[in-house]
Amino acid sequence: MIIRRFFLLLLVSVAVVALPAAAVNPAKPANSAPREANDAGYRYLVLETAGAKPGALLPMIVGLHYSGARPETMLEYFDQIDFPVRIVLPQGAYTRREGYSWFSTDYAQLSAAQQDDAAFDAERKLSAFVDSATAKYATRGKPIAMGISYGGDLAFLLAIRDPDKVRAAFPVAARFLPAWMPKTNACKPHCPPIYAMHGDADTTVPMGPTQQAAARLREMDFDVAFEPYPGVAHDFDARMEKDFSEKAKSLLVTQP
Repeated sequence: MIIRRFFLLLLVSVAVVALPAAAVNPAKPANSAPREANDAGYRYLVLETAGAKPGALLPMIVGLHYSGARPETMLEYFDQIDFPVRIVLPQGAYTRREGYSWFSTDYAQLSAAQQDDAAFDAERKLSAFVDSATAKYATRGKPIAMGISYGGDLAFLLAIRDPDKVRAAFPVAARFLPAWMPKTNACKPHCPPIYAMHGDADTTVPMGPTQQAAARLREMDFDVAFEPYPGVAHDFDARMEKDFSEKAKSLLVTQP
């Protein structure tokens, strides 16, 4: 009897240890399935996080992909979002071998002035898209603009050139060229915060010029923070994703 009782206890212990983790720690509410739509000249994906319904009144994040990617590529970068928000992921207008870009295939061959014009034109079109998206969906407050590489350039430009359109901007591994520097600050003291994130091992878009541009913008009283990430190349890595998710939650949920 003692031996039998021992084996019964052992079987119970094994059964408890073998319980799947989800039974002990239930998963966060699932995101909605991404839906495809077209507005203001852009194909895009839209989804709601943390169990929120498609028709709910929600804050919004607009995510801008890097060159050669597509909206579907961006989905993984919002895995750590644990609060209800609407994610809108527009697609660049120009095709690349494996995806799309915000700029034409001959962009690198254009003169500096032509490249600036192309960037400003892309920003104007995205500003109109933001207006369209916030009008179409039940949106609480202004959206956050987040982008990577060329997408980061445009998130930066949205916050500087159309500061009334966004709650904040997160340019990741982005440029901010000297010709993009505004002559004056027309939005102070109500400029949207800009949180630039950049790997210090980035050789595609070296960190230094963007860091210097951020410092110059701060001198002009723009609300710009620059965060270097040691050892990170031209990427949006897990540390950046975690920091972005936490800061976005603070802006969209904790703060009024």
